[in-house]
Amino acid sequence: MPVQYIDKDLLNLIRERLWSISNSSGITLEDIQDRTKFSYSQVYRVVRGTGNTSISAFIAVCQALEVQPSEIFNFNIPIPKYPPIRKLRKSKSR
Repeated sequence: MPVQYIDKDLLNLIRERLWSISNSSGITLEDIQDRTKFSYSQVYRVVRGTGNTSISAFIAVCQALEVQPSEIFNFNIPIPKYPPIRKLRKSKSR
């Protein structure tokens, strides 16, 4: 079974933003629970936890916080230097 990819640094950045918005707006984890119909533990895992979360759960929490996902994802990530795509590698080898 392949290893699940988890970028803990980026997850922490996203969670810090969610937590900051929650605090500044006065929307508590219990309010998010009421608005999403998630269990409290599920809300906690998305907003404060350390594990990976689904995009659907993230979107639901953004809606509960009355914030667009783009506000949470407004950051740049490092893009590695990759070799050419397969199509280009194949055409060069001919």
